[in-house]
Amino acid sequence: MDRRWYLDVNRFARTSGWAHGFMAAYYERLASPIGAGLVVLVVLVVVGWWSARHDPRHLAAVTWAALAGLVAFGLSEVLVQVLAERRPYAVMKGAEVLVTRASGYAFPDARAGLAGAVAGGLLIARRWRLAGLATLVSLLLLFAGVYVGVDYPSDVVAGAALGAIVALVLWPLGSWLLVPVVTRLGSSPLGRLVAPTKPDRPSVRFELGRPARLPDARAMEALRAASEAARHATYTAPPAPPSPIRTRIAGPPEGVAKDATAASK
Repeated sequence: MDRRWYLDVNRFARTSGWAHGFMAAYYERLASPIGAGLVVLVVLVVVGWWSARHDPRHLAAVTWAALAGLVAFGLSEVLVQVLAERRPYAVMKGAEVLVTRASGYAFPDARAGLAGAVAGGLLIARRWRLAGLATLVSLLLLFAGVYVGVDYPSDVVAGAALGAIVALVLWPLGSWLLVPVVTRLGSSPLGRLVAPTKPDRPSVRFELGRPARLPDARAMEALRAASEAARHATYTAPPAPPSPIRTRIAGPPEGVAKDATAASK
């Protein structure tokens, strides 16, 4: 079945000359021998790093995406030499090949391994849109490997699966190694490039696992005594200021009245 699928795609490549230039450049010829597909994946990793730089764990996951890609690439190169599966154009002499014919082996494909690891790493970092784009870029890269005639479908599928497994299974180890490093770099002079702090804003920190501190017995007793004293206290009004008394004068004083009577007599 693997051979039949390869021949079907190769037959399609023969009849779609309009796509030869793009597919060859995407797989290998642009920035040879890297290819446009891997360049796009590198750009996605850089964008993911920039968007995750405020969170040490997410930043470590994006960094792990790049490192896991390199690990998967190297592991694929080792397995290729161990399994020693010949490339399809070495078996089928009439195959259409659009790029330079390599003399090595094909299973599992190292480019596909790198692509699968990058997509898995961005998924771990919760860069959902970037992980989706990386998945699409990787699928096109896998198809391009078969289209240009250098890989069987099983070669690219095995490589992508290997890369995804490396990224996902080894992430606990990568997290244990990278999160402390990224956190330390965040407090170093490189902090603004690695994990810059956000603008100063009032923040509230919630700490789990630390019980609230309760007042001691003395404080509670003093608070209770003050409450009882305030409840039983009586209110004493301050003394009122003296008010002016108005005196109605009915006539002259008594002594003055007697003198006035005697004078008149």
